Amino acid sequence: MSPRVLIVGAGPVGLAAAVSLRLQGVPVTVVDKAASPHTHPKAVVLWPRALEVFDGLGVADRLETEGHPLTGQHYHSNGTRVASLTFRRLRHTKYRYALAIPQHTTERVLRERLSALGGSIRTHTELTGLRQDADTVTTTLADLDTGTTREETYDWVIGADGVHSSVRSATGIGFEGHTYEQTFLLSDGPCDTGLATDSAHYFMTDTGVLVMVPLPDKQWRAFISAPREIPEGEALVDTVARVVSQRSPVPVRFLDGHAAGRFRIHRKAAERVWQGRVFLVGDAAHAHSPAGAQGINTGVEDATSLAWRLGGICRGSVPTADSERVFTQWSDERHQVVENVLRDTDLQTRLWGVRGFRRRLRDAALYGAERTGLLDRVVIPRQTQIVQRFSPGPGQGRPKAVGVLRSHARLPNVEIPTDASAGTRLHDFLSPTEPVAIEFDPAGTPGHHTKVRHAAAGGAGLDVVSLSGPALRSALGISRRVTCVVRPDGIVAELTPDTAGKGAGTT
Repeated sequence: MSPRVLIVGAGPVGLAAAVSLRLQGVPVTVVDKAASPHTHPKAVVLWPRALEVFDGLGVADRLETEGHPLTGQHYHSNGTRVASLTFRRLRHTKYRYALAIPQHTTERVLRERLSALGGSIRTHTELTGLRQDADTVTTTLADLDTGTTREETYDWVIGADGVHSSVRSATGIGFEGHTYEQTFLLSDGPCDTGLATDSAHYFMTDTGVLVMVPLPDKQWRAFISAPREIPEGEALVDTVARVVSQRSPVPVRFLDGHAAGRFRIHRKAAERVWQGRVFLVGDAAHAHSPAGAQGINTGVEDATSLAWRLGGICRGSVPTADSERVFTQWSDERHQVVENVLRDTDLQTRLWGVRGFRRRLRDAALYGAERTGLLDRVVIPRQTQIVQRFSPGPGQGRPKAVGVLRSHARLPNVEIPTDASAGTRLHDFLSPTEPVAIEFDPAGTPGHHTKVRHAAAGGAGLDVVSLSGPALRSALGISRRVTCVVRPDGIVAELTPDTAGKGAGTT
């Protein structure tokens, strides 16, 4: 019988894991505590890197159709613009924008994709316990409709069930960190405003922060740090509307149909994200400020970077004996990502509320970063998660670089002219299930187009894609033959320059 995987949580993170595993033919069971899908926008921004992940799952086109593109961000301090940035200058990706899209829409698209792949979700079902041995995980699942419980055995369990994860609790994994003292409010709904609808707007004032994000269908997300005092009896949506009008230099009028909420934000991380046959992804593994909108984006990468590895174990293409090495690498990489996200979001959150000299220093730094191009070169690629690079673990070798190619880093999704009339991007050659060897030869056959050749290298256990032609020189910045072994998640596992001027191997 094929190994079975239980995924607890049917949010975008759990659904992304389920779709990825189903694409590999792995049986999955998805359970969710809720009786029906929620209808709240929740997380509303997808960055280019997440869109690349969703492209690999076959849903990016649908999301683009239903989302609202954002091409920039504007920062104001006490009513004065101090910096703006644009995503249009992003390089090496076909998504040179962010996508504003309510989380419930993202989930609906993923649910439909999962259903098309033969998967389904058991709603109103809660995990109340688990125990594991060397070969299986025995779970206790409660049917909240009938009040009955039953034990079910799986080969693997993925906890994608949020900050209050039952999987994390049942496994005994600690969740360390702190909660910010500041309370935040948000409201979603239609607004009458002159704010540009192609950008997110940050208004940092001495009384608090306001973030305005345009959404599809002329809706807006208004996010504020709560005022110190809220008049007794004032409706929450009225509080948000009042504070928005005070902090925005551009008039904003709330129209009928707004919904508001109050929440606290955390900076926490699980002690570990992998224990035996149980994994934690998304908010179950880390919680952080919404500054920079990293939550859903980091979570879907947690899930899909795990899924292709776990799929290899389940399908037998990766020996079970290698599972510890495989999952240790995944755990180490996610730790690096989460540490960066926690640090970046914490810094942004603290900078929102600085006063006096620190405020002037922050404003000067933002202004200078824009004028010198630092925002474009460093901040934007990092925020959009296009720059993704890992420190190699033991036995993985030292990092190498040739042109724009880097080992242990994301393969630039460069567009190259090929024999096909529309051209091809490098990520189009990746496999959703196995690493692929891509051979780049900038000499090759003269001409304006790159020649593409596919072959199977049985001895190396890899499919090989050979790209040859002088166009590779300008596209990749290389002058000699190079071979990359690229993982399904687009990370270059190995990079082998041909120092002898001959073809490089793929092992």
